[in-house]
Amino acid sequence: MLVACSGGPDSLALAAALAFVAPRRALRAGMVTVDHGWDTGSTERAERVARQGRALGLDPVEVLTEHTARSEGIARQARRAAIAAAADRLGARAVLLGHTLDDQAETVLLRLARGAGARSLGGMSADDGLLSRPLLGIRRADTRAACLAEGLEVWDDPTNRDPAFTRSRVRHTVLPVMETELGPGIAESLARSADLLRADADALDAMAAEVYGKVVRARGRPCTGEVAFDVAALAGLTAAVRGRLLRRAAIDVGASASALRAEHIWAVEELVTRWRGQKPVPLPTGVLARRWENRVTLTGPVVPPPPPAGPAARRSDAARRSDAVTAPHIKEDDQVSQTATTTPDTGGAHDGPRHSPHPDIAEVLVSSDEIAAKIVELAARVDADYAGREILLVGVLKGAVMVMADLSRALTVPLTMEFMAVSSYGSSTSSSGVVRILKDLDRSIEGRDVLVVEDIIDSGLTLSWLLKNLRSRGPASLEVLALFRKPEAVTVDVDVRYVGFDLPGAFVVGYGLDYSEYYRTLPFVGTLTPAAIERGAPA
Repeated sequence: MLVACSGGPDSLALAAALAFVAPRRALRAGMVTVDHGWDTGSTERAERVARQGRALGLDPVEVLTEHTARSEGIARQARRAAIAAAADRLGARAVLLGHTLDDQAETVLLRLARGAGARSLGGMSADDGLLSRPLLGIRRADTRAACLAEGLEVWDDPTNRDPAFTRSRVRHTVLPVMETELGPGIAESLARSADLLRADADALDAMAAEVYGKVVRARGRPCTGEVAFDVAALAGLTAAVRGRLLRRAAIDVGASASALRAEHIWAVEELVTRWRGQKPVPLPTGVLARRWENRVTLTGPVVPPPPPAGPAARRSDAARRSDAVTAPHIKEDDQVSQTATTTPDTGGAHDGPRHSPHPDIAEVLVSSDEIAAKIVELAARVDADYAGREILLVGVLKGAVMVMADLSRALTVPLTMEFMAVSSYGSSTSSSGVVRILKDLDRSIEGRDVLVVEDIIDSGLTLSWLLKNLRSRGPASLEVLALFRKPEAVTVDVDVRYVGFDLPGAFVVGYGLDYSEYYRTLPFVGTLTPAAIERGAPA
């Protein structure tokens, strides 16, 4: 049995508890700690945690080096992969994680803010395959008290108090305000709700699994994968079960589970419950749902066709090479395929920290070469999706100017351009949430295929408002392309068809992104040094 320990009070108290219980239960107990290399002292700190593990009598104790970008999501994914690999190599039957009741409450609140369903609002499970969370019923104050009683040296991760990270704001601002205004016991109430919802989700999932095999009419097709249902069979199910069946079918034929949103499933459900001759519904990763007579079919992605002759054949070699590696898509009846270059909490801009030639930049997250390659890749996908149509690109000022210019030159489909200025930013390092319209479009978009071009999606508040405004103007279609996105900062659910890079929650500048109107012209994207943030202008 292994315990994953960061050196914080929660995981350190769990390591001490395991060291106490293991010899009494004839268990072999070890510890792993992960060094993400986020600062110069991370290696020494990881070794210090390992020394404490050995002093507790845990064996083996290993430091796993997994340097990542400064992003909670990217680091979490890398950490879990490294721990799972270590568990497999060491023959561990379980890995203990130090998540507490407070962590559970924060998780539920974050997911609630994003509009999650019962499964997601069920939070973290105490037993999750290899992973086990024995402290989910324990408060964070109790683990800290236990470390103090045992004389353990606790490390308090400074990122836990960094307001750039959404979870930190929930922990130190949102939950305390709720406790003050609504009364004590909020964390316990949220954790209790998670337990209830998780039980309901388990029951519905079991019910859906039982029904799935009975209502699937056909499945399996070489190279693509296909699942079909009788409309009558789906119509006779409750919405909760039907939605789960359709989600499973979409994932079975190749849709990205993390990119598949409730809106996608609702659109497929309308092929059953509100049939009015709709065209096929595009889903993530090139999956397509369609209805033909009394059958609903979900079909997996296929290999895209070769580039067309004529003007498209004059594209650059880089663009043609990008076509060869672009994610599969389906194009039918001129529908836009749901294809994204990266998915929430899984895609990172690079494999480790890089240093900047600019004195005000602490770390380069995405290089100019990576940006250029991604623009070519996104343009290839847009060209494939909008073949035979003219696009109206709507750039969101000021940050999207760089993306708009480079993207428009990489595209081969006919296009025109418009600009709007809609902002929720002042000069601070986080979104204010106050939406203002500064410049409107110069012409009507009624009946046009509109592609909104954004530099970055932060909270999503600005973009959500903008999309509602544009939809009211009657476009034929309305989609979004964003070169950057901060999954940890998103507070509203916005359907974004094309995404270039997922970035950490920290404030970033460069390639159109500014701080107090500076740094937009940097050819890369990176984080500012604390000194530059305090100074408010370039040195």
